[in-house]
Amino acid sequence: MAERISWLEPTETTVTDVEISRATSLYGTYSVIATIDATSDGNAKSTSNTWVTTYTDSSGTRTSWYKTRFFDGVNYSDYSDPITSEELLRLCTVDEVKRVIDTVGRWTDDEIFRAITDVDDIIYIECGTPLQSVISPVGKIESTLQDTYYVGEENIYRVDRVFYGTTTKTELYLDDEYKANIKYGMIKFLSVASSGVALDEEKDVEIQYVPRIYNKLSIYSTAKYLLEQLDTTSGGKQSKELEVISARLNDIERMLKNRVGLQLSSDVQYYDRSYGTNRKKLTQDHSRNALVGANGW
Repeated sequence: MAERISWLEPTETTVTDVEISRATSLYGTYSVIATIDATSDGNAKSTSNTWVTTYTDSSGTRTSWYKTRFFDGVNYSDYSDPITSEELLRLCTVDEVKRVIDTVGRWTDDEIFRAITDVDDIIYIECGTPLQSVISPVGKIESTLQDTYYVGEENIYRVDRVFYGTTTKTELYLDDEYKANIKYGMIKFLSVASSGVALDEEKDVEIQYVPRIYNKLSIYSTAKYLLEQLDTTSGGKQSKELEVISARLNDIERMLKNRVGLQLSSDVQYYDRSYGTNRKKLTQDHSRNALVGANGW
């Protein structure tokens, strides 16, 4: 087997290398497995090259965990959050939690990540897996098979998984077989020449994704979780900070309830037991997809 991981582009153009470390468990011992060039040609970042943002670990497994960090020839950056196969990705990041509460001297990154994991487990138990999914048949405009598909809402947090097929479906992978446009809530299949699939109108597309509101739910639920722990250890008196975070979380939960209520009431006459509450069939407007999906890739 092999595992493919990815990371965000560096913010500093002085970065020259990416160091990749692997462990057999989230909090296991991480050992360096590769140090690769940070750019496509191994030279300093310029307009003539691109950042390298992926790596395939030929001996990796679905249970492998990875951390990355950048090197600029003098200093190393901090390690990234631990990452693993896509189905174990969290609904928010450590940095997103840090942006809503002050964590310095209070919690380590590992402690924050464990809190996110605990919170997300509860969200998935309550809301189901996947959080949202649409199924659409492959469509045509005149004789041309269409490669762009809409999930049903814009400004989503993440596309989790994409499947293609009929009774037996094959999972496709980001950047290898499709691209995602989270701003417009779309995916675009890569051409066969670029390692994509040969589209067939007899087959279906299933897109599992995370709506943005669940990202916000995870951020503020994690912040509340951490602050409640802190209040407990400091005498049990609720802080002003916790009151503010709790109020914001209540607003998000109210929006989520309204969203789910609207979905259920509008979908009930079309409810299909073969799809379920978190999966529904979506008829694609391919003309609109071609227009909206022309930007933001």
